[in-house]
Amino acid sequence: MDKAWQDVLDRFSYGIYLVTVLSPEGFNGMIASWVTQCSHEPPRVALAIRKSRLCHEQIRESGTFCINVLPRESAERIRQFKIADWRKKFDACSYSPSPSGLPILDDCIGYLDCTVDHTIGTGDHTLFIGTIQSGGMILSGTTAPLTTADYGGVYRGDK
Repeated sequence: MDKAWQDVLDRFSYGIYLVTVLSPEGFNGMIASWVTQCSHEPPRVALAIRKSRLCHEQIRESGTFCINVLPRESAERIRQFKIADWRKKFDACSYSPSPSGLPILDDCIGYLDCTVDHTIGTGDHTLFIGTIQSGGMILSGTTAPLTTADYGGVYRGDK
């Protein structure tokens, strides 16, 4: 099948977020871009995670996740969340616990603490629908969020 449609999808604009989770072995975090609000009442977000990712299993088991909205200036620094040893991802950053105990980066724009209400298999990803339990702004002002335009790459869903 010709994948010319991929060139179109590559031009979609997404935010770049840090999704944090707690497992019995500790905190984990992953960079995610397929995140969107999907309901106002009740307040819900949708998060697509590749089924082969460790965070996928950890979110499925814990039933919780926290979305950190990242500032544009964090593009280089957040690459630490791509390291192989997931238990060391938070070693070089400052964070505080969310009301449910998940990491919130001290320099993020804001966060949404969520519980999983629904999951939808969408092929090689799962769409986690989460109800927002709490959230808030961390940085005040008009800090611009990190987007795919700033991050220097496009996630094609195949890694």
